[in-house]
Amino acid sequence: MGLSVRAPHRQGATRPPIGAAPALREVREVMGIPVIVEVSEASVPAAAIGRAFSWLEAVEKMFSTYRPDSEISRINRGELALDDAPAAVRSVLARCEALREQTGGYFDISAATAGEGIDPSGLVKGWAVQGAGRLLADAGARGYCVNAGGDICLRGGPPGREAWQVGIQHPLQRMDVAAVLSLSSGAVATSGAYERGDHVVDPHTGRPPEGVLSVSIVGPDLALADAYATAAFAMGRAGAEWAAALPGYGAIVIFAEETIAYSKGVERYLVRTPRGERPGPSVTAQTLMSVGGRR
Repeated sequence: MGLSVRAPHRQGATRPPIGAAPALREVREVMGIPVIVEVSEASVPAAAIGRAFSWLEAVEKMFSTYRPDSEISRINRGELALDDAPAAVRSVLARCEALREQTGGYFDISAATAGEGIDPSGLVKGWAVQGAGRLLADAGARGYCVNAGGDICLRGGPPGREAWQVGIQHPLQRMDVAAVLSLSSGAVATSGAYERGDHVVDPHTGRPPEGVLSVSIVGPDLALADAYATAAFAMGRAGAEWAAALPGYGAIVIFAEETIAYSKGVERYLVRTPRGERPGPSVTAQTLMSVGGRR
């Protein structure tokens, strides 16, 4: 599936419309980032948000490489054998290995540690947020959005709207977005150097990828979207074509020359292209420019 790009062009920003304020909203710092949980229905018990955050905190305690008492840290120090690790850890690591094979080695949980351990955060964050969304749905939420540093799991829409609007952050202009998506179900994950620096490297070279600023993946499963975005970004420019061919997922890739490419799988979600237009059926790429402020 091909992608085309155009020369850079910029114009003034316009803020995309949003619905009324959610009935429930809470922000906490988990996994070293602010996590925002929003629920549209006032009928959902506030305790449901507390359970969602408790789940996220439990995942952090188990998988964080920054906590010396986490299972991952203990495995990296040789204090905990994989066979003795909790079932959740073994399941996640098995999934990571399957993704390493699927991506030709570009999703590699040992790459960030220079081969001196493992760091499964490229899958775990999306997996954790997806689990938090599942807890909200189990509590009766038909409209919710869980946003963990740009990795988003959602359902329904805010009060008065049928879908949530998600802005893809402009990699160079932090107060702007590069595209706006309208989603009523699914997930969005973004990988790039502008949030945490060069934390993603090409596992085959050990160096940061070249030619690309960010990769966003849209699809039904946030854990997979998170891993796919990491792998595609690690591939550099070649990741655009690879991501465009992912079954059931769409890709938005922003290149170093500030052009943006969309795959067919993401077109139906676009509210505005970077020129502020609603996309037609043949849109596969547009010039990167600001189309709105933060949601």
